[in-house]
Amino acid sequence: MKILTLVTRAMNSHPTITDGVVALVFTGLALLQLLVYWDLRQPVSVPLSVAVALTLLIILPLTWRRRFPLAVVLAMTALLILHRVLEIPEGSFTGNAVLLAFLSAAAFGGRWRNWVCGVAFVVLMGFNTYATLIVDLSDFEGNQILLRLLSLFWSYLIFGAAWWFGAVWRSRRERETELNERTVQLEHEREENARRAVLDERVRIARELHDVVAHHVSVMGIQAGAARRVLEQQPGKAHEALSLIETSSRQAVAELHRLLGFLRQESQQDGLTPQPSLKQLNSLVADMNEAGLPVDVKIEGEELQLPPSIDLSAYRIVQEALTNTLKHAGRAEAVVTIRYTDSTIELEIIDNGGELAPDKKQKVSGKGIIGMRERVSLLGGEFEAGKVSGIGFTVRAKLPLKGRIS
Repeated sequence: MKILTLVTRAMNSHPTITDGVVALVFTGLALLQLLVYWDLRQPVSVPLSVAVALTLLIILPLTWRRRFPLAVVLAMTALLILHRVLEIPEGSFTGNAVLLAFLSAAAFGGRWRNWVCGVAFVVLMGFNTYATLIVDLSDFEGNQILLRLLSLFWSYLIFGAAWWFGAVWRSRRERETELNERTVQLEHEREENARRAVLDERVRIARELHDVVAHHVSVMGIQAGAARRVLEQQPGKAHEALSLIETSSRQAVAELHRLLGFLRQESQQDGLTPQPSLKQLNSLVADMNEAGLPVDVKIEGEELQLPPSIDLSAYRIVQEALTNTLKHAGRAEAVVTIRYTDSTIELEIIDNGGELAPDKKQKVSGKGIIGMRERVSLLGGEFEAGKVSGIGFTVRAKLPLKGRIS
């Protein structure tokens, strides 16, 4: 089977060489038959050299049956008629060679293929009909006449079948080509949609982080002004203001580090509005309950004051996971678990809706999943999402409160 595959691949890669080999095989067999019958069919109206040359001229054009299918079938048809008129004692392999050329014209020909095939068919079948009904039948009687008529009928049938088969072959090749092109196009569209989804989400994250950084810079400006005014009269308050400036500056640098290390470079100017945090989680749960998705929230560990970017991203991840459940899980319930540790905040959103996948989690795709993954990656966290057998669809995210998880 492997050898057959390699041979088929080589034949498809070099069609002209393959057709040349086929033409040589046909030529060898035709010349062998010609030499065997030459002495048995004497006298012949032409010398042997002319018969050999004509046989070569009929068959060798098969080498170019795919590159110039219409020209080849017309030339071979005309030469075959001459071959028959001269009564050269070889008919099997030259006739089969023309049959192959006829099939190739139907399969590989251009816009005029049906007209050319029609002309070749009429000429060949017209000559065969004339030779059988007008010339040959006068030399036969009884069952021999029936055999000649059956032979004529077979000629019509085999050339008609070759025409039909060539047309079907061509239609199939065109359909396969169209499907392959469509597959490539869909793959490009899928990649482009995924790329755009990532870029859109990064732009949205950039806007949200802009709010966070702008907040820190504004605080720094206000505290710097206050420190300047009370520096001489109230040094204690000035020291307190400078401490706040130090804290805000460090937080702003951390946010900018995350932003510049991951987001795309294109700048966007959009309307900026304050963004939500986990403090609005109760309102989100109430909206989901009202929309038909019962949600249970569990808090584990001691709640901490989160950095603004962490707080915002945690809220967005919960919001997106619940929105996906509401859209895709049908009649379902969801449980949101928020787990606080000294160094991380862990989010787990589980629903019991939809069709469960076998045993392992399956990869999932979509703008919602891409967006959540981008947020977690931006903050140096860990993310996973998928269906779990016996549980439902699960989204888990672990966000570091300081720096990246090692």
